[in-house]
Amino acid sequence: MGALVGSAASLTVARITGWGRQTIVRQAVANTSVISDRPADIQGILARILPSVVSITATSTQVSPFFGSGIGSIVTASGTGIVLSASGEVITNDHVVAGARSITVTLNGSSSSLPAHLLGASAAHDLALLKVEGASNLTPATLGDSQKTVVGDGVLAVGYALALAGGPTVTDGIISATGRSVSTQAANGQTETLTNMLQTDAAISSGNSGGPLVNASAQVIGINTVVATSSRSATAQNIGFAIPSATVKELFSQLQSGGG
Repeated sequence: MGALVGSAASLTVARITGWGRQTIVRQAVANTSVISDRPADIQGILARILPSVVSITATSTQVSPFFGSGIGSIVTASGTGIVLSASGEVITNDHVVAGARSITVTLNGSSSSLPAHLLGASAAHDLALLKVEGASNLTPATLGDSQKTVVGDGVLAVGYALALAGGPTVTDGIISATGRSVSTQAANGQTETLTNMLQTDAAISSGNSGGPLVNASAQVIGINTVVATSSRSATAQNIGFAIPSATVKELFSQLQSGGG
């Protein structure tokens, strides 16, 4: 079990899709700046970001180790995505769609889903870029500059928490720390380390994976991906992590071309 640097307490965090995976915080480096930027018009921010937030359903086949490779069960995971182009490019977490045999996307305000396919993914950065088939005239979100984000900045977390019917869930909080490194142990036993993560106390839950962490200017500064859970040695409260938008910008062209 890993531990936060400078602390005797260990902390377990979980991926926040419908099926979830366990992760461990290996390292923490806090930004101690306290200059803050707090949202003054939450309704105005939501009016700008909600059209760009979509629900994602990924279906895969889970093979049973007891009955041979030919027998398995259908597993459905739910998550969130962010529209990045009018033609239907959607960014989400890799762990939302990894191994999926089919992917569907439901646009905000719509009651029907559209098929989507994977353009490119990076398990190392937990990012995946989808293309919604037949989509046009969508409303893309604006990616902000996560490198200008400081501790104390107000943020909104938006996503389809618990896959609840009726639209996305919105919560507010602040940036609690920057520069976190989070090591993730996937179901196959491989370890992935996500670096320079943003930490927030905005409430996020299963289904929020891939959803936006939004600043006071309605810009996406992070992609929500993991949330802390309680362990026998530490009780976690309001500790979530988001992949910085700078990482999305850096990898976007590679994801478009099928890489990561």
